Amino acid sequence: MSGFSQPTGGRGRPDGGAKEPRNMRRVCVIGAGVIGLSTAVRVLEESGKWGEVEVTVVADRFSPHTTSDGSGGFWEPFTFGDTPLSLIRKWSDATWKHMQGLALSGLASTLGAQFSSGYHMSDSSGDFSDVSYKDTVLGFRQMSPKEMGFFPMARSGIFMTTVQINVQKYLPWLMQRFKDAGGKTEFRTVQSLSEVAEDYDVIVNCAGPRAGLLTSDPHTLPIRGQLRRVHAPWVKHFYLFQFKDGRTSYLLPLGDVLVVGGVVQEHNWNEEVDSKDSEEIWTQALSVYPFLKGGRTVLEWAGLRPGRSAVRLEADKVITGSGRPVPVIHNYGHGGSGVTLHWGCAADAADLVRSALRQTPAPTHSKL
Repeated sequence: MSGFSQPTGGRGRPDGGAKEPRNMRRVCVIGAGVIGLSTAVRVLEESGKWGEVEVTVVADRFSPHTTSDGSGGFWEPFTFGDTPLSLIRKWSDATWKHMQGLALSGLASTLGAQFSSGYHMSDSSGDFSDVSYKDTVLGFRQMSPKEMGFFPMARSGIFMTTVQINVQKYLPWLMQRFKDAGGKTEFRTVQSLSEVAEDYDVIVNCAGPRAGLLTSDPHTLPIRGQLRRVHAPWVKHFYLFQFKDGRTSYLLPLGDVLVVGGVVQEHNWNEEVDSKDSEEIWTQALSVYPFLKGGRTVLEWAGLRPGRSAVRLEADKVITGSGRPVPVIHNYGHGGSGVTLHWGCAADAADLVRSALRQTPAPTHSKL
């Protein structure tokens, strides 16, 4: 199995065949990464309160081939441009509660969900006292002078315990949860929102790095990332180091491997592993974490983060060829923090879908 779900019917019609008279409302979620799948799950599971709703995930990449599959699954909010801090806190806190619950549940081993302790450092002076998440994570404190002495390049740093999940296990679990609730999938490359609008009552745009291409959004951009997965079982803590010139080096223990990164390249659509970047990742990591020497690389990966000037989570509409307005809910632009924000954003997106369905008359299609 490649992980790709095949179409279950005719193009644009996941059930195939002619249109039957119906009161069933149809929702299309474009994208099968962590944002798309979590949104589809929340829409479908909460739709019982709204009436009969059929939800279909439409994508041309399913796990294990999404950008989310390459993620280290690490919870920590980052800067999101013009996104209001109140929203970042709302979405990230809701996701924290969700991930914390998984890490404390009987599903922890199935999902690779765990608490993870470690250090976040910088070569700039400061005390990290203004970070938005200090009261959410566990054991947040400034690094002691003794700890600072372990890392000669550091000028400031904190120690904390956060939550982490193995996204390569989490996405299949979300998909199974979605299908168990009656969700459908369709393997398809969507070129525009209008091409799927005729067959759905609401569209949810979670298309990741390409979400802006579907709407001609000038504020979107791809942010290329590259990392290594390294066998280094002696590394038990996470380590993140921010350089004042914008570079970042991180080690994230994830099961039996260590995720080592990273690369942040705006407006770069290249999804292939670059040997120069690979060497720079390793050299940079060893300069900060010499104890990594001896680690054995088992995988190299590159992918595109969905960058935007601010997260876009709002209602919009598209007009079909027949002139019918179809509500569109946008949920994209999460940069490298899709895991950190996904469950909270999915909740707000589901609320917007509910509002859109309430305001849109139920269609009745005659059999052709």
